Amino acid sequence: QAPPAAEGERPSAAELVEAFDGSVARTRVSPFYQVGLVLVTVMMILLPLAYLALIAATIYGVYAYATHFVFLLHSVRGGARLYLVKLVLYFTPLFAGTVLVFFMVKPLFARRAPRAQPLAMNPALEPTLYAFIARICDLVGAPMPRRIDLVCDLNAAAGFRRGAASLLGNDLVLTIGLPLVAGLSLQQFAGIIAHEFGHFAQGFGMRLSYIIRRINGWFVRLVYERDAWDLWLEELGMEGQDAGTLIVVNFARLGVGASRLVLKLLMLLAHAVSCFLLRQMEYDADSYAIKVAGSGAMEAATRRMAELGEALGRSYKEMRTTWNLSRRLPEDFPAYLVVQHAKLPPVFCQRMQDRLGLARTGLFDTHPSDGDRIRRARQDGDAGVFHLELPASVLFSHFDIVSKQVTHLHYAEDLGLAFDAANLRPVEGVAAPPQEI
Repeated sequence: QAPPAAEGERPSAAELVEAFDGSVARTRVSPFYQVGLVLVTVMMILLPLAYLALIAATIYGVYAYATHFVFLLHSVRGGARLYLVKLVLYFTPLFAGTVLVFFMVKPLFARRAPRAQPLAMNPALEPTLYAFIARICDLVGAPMPRRIDLVCDLNAAAGFRRGAASLLGNDLVLTIGLPLVAGLSLQQFAGIIAHEFGHFAQGFGMRLSYIIRRINGWFVRLVYERDAWDLWLEELGMEGQDAGTLIVVNFARLGVGASRLVLKLLMLLAHAVSCFLLRQMEYDADSYAIKVAGSGAMEAATRRMAELGEALGRSYKEMRTTWNLSRRLPEDFPAYLVVQHAKLPPVFCQRMQDRLGLARTGLFDTHPSDGDRIRRARQDGDAGVFHLELPASVLFSHFDIVSKQVTHLHYAEDLGLAFDAANLRPVEGVAAPPQEI
């Protein structure tokens, strides 16, 4: 990590734009790849339709059972006990089928969990950042985002601002994780941003991949999401004393388990048919990162991101300990992450980097492995068009202030911590001394 830039070293917006000393050729996508993308998208759309057909079939099955076995209610021959058995035989599958239909339909209307509100940037306050982003968009042939948001993730993402409502236009939002800015050089960060907007350079492919990713995510929610209804059914089964109640509940749970098994199979099928093309889109976006920042910077960013990921896990672990013991929090989480990264023992980092180069992409991975990305960057051998070796934080007029603001939002909204100014400490006062591994 480059040291913080002095005020005199901070480039102006015009100087930053002039530092891009070339043009970027568009990455060509073969017609076979485009046809394959269309076919996979059609396949992904058919899978939710198959799920809807499964719901319709289940509803029909419940209806058919209710009408064909209604004779159980019409005969009282054999006495009250036998009639009670007939009632159980009739209503138990009927109840279980109704519950099954409910739990199959419920995810279609389930709302997403609330997300923390990011910090939206003002173009007038950060002209250097906006000029930098605009120049990269121009180079890769992508539209300029209408909004730039800041979060406290070790990630960056460009996407449709209003989801599917923006699918037919160029209404984009760029989300920047400030830990990424704190941990990377300006050249490395330029490659990351070029990667994100490289997805939108192939507008047709990006829109199809958006549909694919949303359907994949939708299936994951159907399979793994649990809400109050799921917990209620589970608690009823654990606390129920009456034998009839236990029979009904277990039938319902069996039906729910069976539906989730079918959904899981659909999810795995969707994942299997889409992962190869999604990896190709990542390689396509990587090509823009390489053309802008160069192969060396792309490899360096990949390696740095792996180390920062390790430091991120340690940061949260140590921060949780200091919060539980003394109610202390670092006032600037991105700076705290950089300190944790600096504390990683060199031997440990070397072992990590050695393993990184051996990593291979799995058959069902949606993203290439770090090792394969590094190998692809070396094969391209591109010098890039941007070579400024400054901290990425020079893009912000007052990075420390913005970083603290995002940190406070992260604690309050992402982590749900009840804190005030008295709980916040300078990074040096919270970080523990290095530990041997």
